[in-house]
Order: sequence, then C-alpha cells, then structure tokens
Amino acid sequence: MTTAALGSSRARIATVVEQNPGALPSGIAVAVLLWFAGDEGGFHETTWMPALLLLLAVLFVCLVALPRPTPSRAALLGVLLLAGYGIWSLLSILWAGQEELAWDAGNRTLLYALVLALCTLWPLRGSAAAVILGAFGLGIAGIALVEMVKATGAAQSVQYFHEARFAEPVGYANANAALWMIGFMPCAILGGRRGVPAILRGLFLASACLLAGAALVGQSRGWLIALPVTALVALVAVPGRGRTIVSFAAVGIALVPAIGPLLEVYDHWQPFQPPGETWDSALRALLLCSIGLGMLGAVAAVLDNGVSLSERVARRISAAMVVAVAVACVAGVAAYAVAKGDPVSAATDRWDSFKKGGSEPGGLNSRFGASFGTYRYNYWEIGWGEFKDAPLLGAGADNFGRAYEQRGESSQTPLFPHSTAMVALSETGIVGALLLFGAFLSALVAAAPALRRADMAGAAAGGGVLMFAYWLVHGSLDWFWEFPGLAGAALAGLGVATAVRREAPDGVAAPLFASRRALALGAVGALLIAASVVPPWLAQRDVRRGAELAASNTEAAVKRFERAADLNPLSPVPEKAAGVVELRAGRYEEAERHLRLATERDPDDPGMHLLLAVLASQRGDADAARRLIEEARRMAPRDEVIELALRPLRRGRPLDPKRVDRWITENVERRVGPE
Repeated sequence: MTTAALGSSRARIATVVEQNPGALPSGIAVAVLLWFAGDEGGFHETTWMPALLLLLAVLFVCLVALPRPTPSRAALLGVLLLAGYGIWSLLSILWAGQEELAWDAGNRTLLYALVLALCTLWPLRGSAAAVILGAFGLGIAGIALVEMVKATGAAQSVQYFHEARFAEPVGYANANAALWMIGFMPCAILGGRRGVPAILRGLFLASACLLAGAALVGQSRGWLIALPVTALVALVAVPGRGRTIVSFAAVGIALVPAIGPLLEVYDHWQPFQPPGETWDSALRALLLCSIGLGMLGAVAAVLDNGVSLSERVARRISAAMVVAVAVACVAGVAAYAVAKGDPVSAATDRWDSFKKGGSEPGGLNSRFGASFGTYRYNYWEIGWGEFKDAPLLGAGADNFGRAYEQRGESSQTPLFPHSTAMVALSETGIVGALLLFGAFLSALVAAAPALRRADMAGAAAGGGVLMFAYWLVHGSLDWFWEFPGLAGAALAGLGVATAVRREAPDGVAAPLFASRRALALGAVGALLIAASVVPPWLAQRDVRRGAELAASNTEAAVKRFERAADLNPLSPVPEKAAGVVELRAGRYEEAERHLRLATERDPDDPGMHLLLAVLASQRGDADAARRLIEEARRMAPRDEVIELALRPLRRGRPLDPKRVDRWITENVERRVGPE
C-alpha cells in the first residue's frame, strides 16, 4: 500500500470515528451478543466469562483511543447503577449460603454493565445506530434459519425440540422464543422506514416474518402476554406510528398461511423419531411466507420512496391507523365476548389456574390451548418469602434454588425465581432492586429524547427500546436475566437508544485515559474485574474438561477437578464431581474424601448427604447412612431419589451405588430431558 493510500485510509477512519465514535464499541458488543445467541444464549460460564474479559479489554482500549465519552447524565447514571448492582451482587458473597453462585452472578452482571457502557458512552448518528441494530436483527434471523434447517436432518426430534417446542440454539424453548422476538423488533421497525434501501427493507420484513414464525413454533405462553404489551409500547413510544402499524400488520398477515403447519408440529411430535414431513412442511410454509413478504416489501418500499406526502398528511394517516387499531381491538374483545363469554371472567379463570399451579397438558391444537397452570406462582411465593426474611440484603445473588428445594410445593428444582423483578428483590433485597431498576429507568429517561425524533435516529432508538421492552415484559415471567444472550441484547438495544440521541461534538476531544493518572486508575479497575473473573472461568473449564474425561480416564478427570477446586475455593462442584467419578470407579475411600471436602464448602447440599449415605451404607455403617439420608430429606423434603434411597435403609438393606446413580440420572432426565 502506498503512503498516499495509507494516509487516505487513516483519514477516512478518523472521519468515521469523529462522526460516530460509538460505532466501534457498540459494534463489537453486538458481535459478541450474536456469538452468545448461537451458543446456548451464552448461558454457560465458559462462554460468557471469556467474553467479559474481551469486552473489558475493548472498553479499556476505547477509553484510551477514542474521544472522551459524552453521555448524558441519565445515561451515565444508568451505567453506574448497573455496575453498582454487579458490585452489590459480588458483595452478597458475604451473606449468601452458596457463595460461588453469588460470585458468578456478580461477574455476569458486570458483563451486562460492560455491554451497556460500550453501547451508551459514545454518541451515534441515526444511520450508524440503524446499521448496528439492523445487523443484529439480521444476524438473529440467520441463526434462526440455520437452526431450523439443521432440525430437518435431526435423527431424533429431542435434539431440537423440547416437548414439541422448538428449543435450539438456546436449549430452553421460552428463552428461544424471546431471542427471536428481540431480533424481530429492529427488523420490523426498520422494514417500514424511509431512508432504508428498498432491498434492505424487504430483507428486514422477510427476517421479521421468519423470526415471528420461529417464535410461534416455540409455543411460549409468556410470548402471548409479552407480544401485545410490547406492541402497545411500540404504538406509544416509537415515532412513526403509522409505519410501525403497517410493518407489524404486514408480518402478521404474511404469517397467516404458515400458522396451521407451524402449530401442527405440536400435534405430530414424536421425541425419539426424526421431525419428519410435518416439520419440513412447516418450514417450507414459513420460508415461502417470509420470501413472499420480502419481495412484496421491497416493491412497496420502491413505491413508498416515490410518494411525497406533507408532514400534516402523514400525521393524519398515522392517526387514522392508530384509530383503526383501537377499533379493531375493541371489535376483537366484543367478538370474543359473543363467542366465548365475558373476557374478564376468562382472564380471572386463567389467573386462578396460574395460582393453583401444576403442569397440565395442552389443548387439542397446541400448547396455547393449555391451562396456565404452572408452578411459577409458587416460585414467586418462595422468592417473596426470601425477600421478607432479608428485605435489605436479600438471600444472595443466584441463591434462590436452595430455598425452593426446602420449601417449594413441587418436585421441580428451579435455580432461579423466573422473574427479573423477583431476582432483584429475593436475591439482592431492596438495595439491589433499587440499583437494578434505577439503572433501567435512568437509561429509559436518557433514550426518551431520541424517541421524539421522526428521522432514522428515532427509528433506531425505537427499535432498541422495543428490544429492551420485550425482554423486560417476558422476563418478568421467566428466567431471562440469567441468559447473557437475552439480557445483554436487551441492554445493548437500550444503550444504542441512549447514544443515538446525541451528535458527536465538534472536533475530537482527548481520550478519557489520556493522562497517566487516569490510565493507571483504569488499569487498576480492569485488573480487579479480571481478577474476579479469571479464577472461576479457568475452574469451570477444568470442570467441563474433567466431565469429558470421566468415562475414559478417571485419574485425569479427577486431576482436572482437583485443579478446579484450587482455582475456585468457594465452589463445591469440583470436589463433588471428583467424588462422583471416584464412586463410579469403586474407589470409595477417595470418593468420601472428595465429598467431605465438598461438604465443607457447602454443608447444606442434600445431594452430597445422599452420596455420603451411600458410602456409609457400603462400609456397613447403617446408622450413619440413615442419619445422613434423613438429613438430606430435611434439606430437600420432596426429592424423589432421597425417598427411593430411604426404602432399602428402612428394611435394613445396604444402598447399591449403581442403583442410586441410575435413579439420579433418570430423575434428571425426567425433569430436564436427556443430554
């Protein structure tokens, strides 16, 4: 490359940085979130912990190289409050029963704060914000397409479906549906906006249709609640209401021919058979609808670009569409009342069913016809009880599972309270709730000015706010805070909405870390965060590698687990895993040594008491075995395996380690499905 060409490239880069300093950090954050989306929603520590370190390095470099951040006070407050919530979650290690879970939860929240900071601190022009969020939406649509096509070649339906509901790549059908809808929002908004090239508008609409169909086949009843609420937010908050209505309506109408085939997947599902023709037909119908909408959308965009309307006429058309939607909603409620009866009574019946609890089978056509009876209300009751027991501090971040194991009403073993609000209240108390929801409110206030703009900046901000709104509404009914691919994407959308309200300042300001003192302080902060993340990350890597080696090389697996225990002194998992491997190998003394070390780290784990009872029974100490198993039952009174293990002990028979291991495996597969 010649010197002149190199100089020209540097000049172009400098111009881009000057006009859109937020493009690089927010673009990298979105790329990481797409990685999460395709890798089980980023749920596993071995995924999001190295990503945290990467984003931390990106933020540090940006503070060194980019112009000084110029966020609004509300936007900066949102970032600081979310970081404060992460620190508060880490501090909950001091009072949490399961310290290692609070450590992981705090680090995960710091990841979210990094995502919000990267998307918030530096300004973006409307076109750049639209490109970033549009790329995210198209990327999610691409992931959906790949996963649905891969499902056609599955040897067994359970590889991609859980209880007939499409569950990949996240692995949890409700979270999967939420992922598609978070990607749907920017696609639907940008698909109806002038200023977006006609071909891209068609592609956005096709992607929105594909994502809506993928969410439908996920059969999430929380989706049925979150979608209309988010649509209402779109009508109230997003500029260009008429175009928003047209985009949403176009997707809904285009999807109609595919609804029947998509719902039939539920009726014909066989878990251990290939998805078969039913799934192939559903996918073909969805692809045809999406392609058709994309082509029509591109043609309509060309015509739209050729029509010039005054601002006054455009406002009148938009108002007329809002009125039409309101009339349609009223007519729909009236029609329901005539056909089905009082909608208020129907809603009351559903709420009573929800409070009653229990899991009931679906209706004749789909899971959507099922009762709303689940155990979520009981989860919330236990979470509220945790809050009342420790209203200021909470039980400790991610420390809900043990409480439900002891006091819940079902045989299920949820680790999280299935509500973002209840997560904050039950696990981190009033202090944590104020920090978390203060962060959300501050960011929304910072995004509000952009929502009053009728240009591309307003459209991009609207798409970002809708990403957050959908996640927040659906996440109020489910455990989405724990999926970085969902919570991180929602916060990235909100962050872009706050950044797009500001234009880049004239000239290039000095970076924040321009001085040696600021650079040193930033380096110390980054090192402290890294020190909190690296040990549990390396430990988790060793645990996963040990699990992979367990069947073929017991000694190597145990060494991995022991190293993991040294790296993470708070977690009982490595020692427990080593104990299980030794137990399966018949080395009972070594197994007991590891399990007792694990028990020292977590004295209230009923599973370890059960395994220690098995070992006591093997060495002929029936009294110790009964005492340990009774203690395990006190900790987990509804555990089915513990009840099974009690029976032979009461008859004076020893426990068979292989039989107990089989009981545990079968119980796990019955609750969460096979691996």
